[in-house]
Order: sequence, then structure tokens, then C-alpha cells
Amino acid sequence: MRFLIALIISCLSLSIGLAVAASDSPLERLLRLQVFNQAFEGFDYYHVTIEDDRPQADGSREVTAVASGRFLESTKRIKVRLLIVGDQVLGGQVLEGIGLPPCLAPGQSRTS
Repeated sequence: MRFLIALIISCLSLSIGLAVAASDSPLERLLRLQVFNQAFEGFDYYHVTIEDDRPQADGSREVTAVASGRFLESTKRIKVRLLIVGDQVLGGQVLEGIGLPPCLAPGQSRTS
């Protein structure tokens, strides 16, 4: 009986996790993988919002996106404009960055 209950709980947890992961659009998943995962490393969760997606004449896309997340008592928000061709982010720029500073290795100092 305990095994059956544990199995049911595991299946429910897995289906909820898959539903949350499936709620992201393909573009949001691409941005998580190629842009935001490194910036939000260590965060329990962060949210990605596509603000603008403009197709270009050459087949590329210019995308403006915002990612925000919370880590302990601090929040971080990044707004970027990216150039995307197919499934590759070719480049971009940070339009706004608010929140946690980058982590430094021990012994490293900040310079302007």
C-alpha cells in the first residue's frame, strides 16, 4: 500500500513538473538555454517574458525579452534585445540589468 501511494505521488509530481516545463514557448526555451540559464545560475526559478518578436526581411528575428527571478532575499531582472536565426542566438545587448552583481572568484576584485 505504501508503495502504491509513493508511486501515485511520484507520478503526480512528474506530471506537474512536465506541465510547468511545457508551458514555455519554444522561443522561451531557446532563450533559457542559450541566454538566461547562465545569468540565473543558482536561482530556484526565474520567469521569461517575450516583449517583442519582430521578423526581419533576411529571415532572422529581433526579440526583446525580460527574465526575472528571486534568490534568497534578492531579485534580479534583465531585459535584452537579441538577434536570432533559426535556433541560434547570434548576438544581442542588455537593455536593462537590475539586481544581483556578478559573483567574483576568491581574491578577484572589481575594477571599473
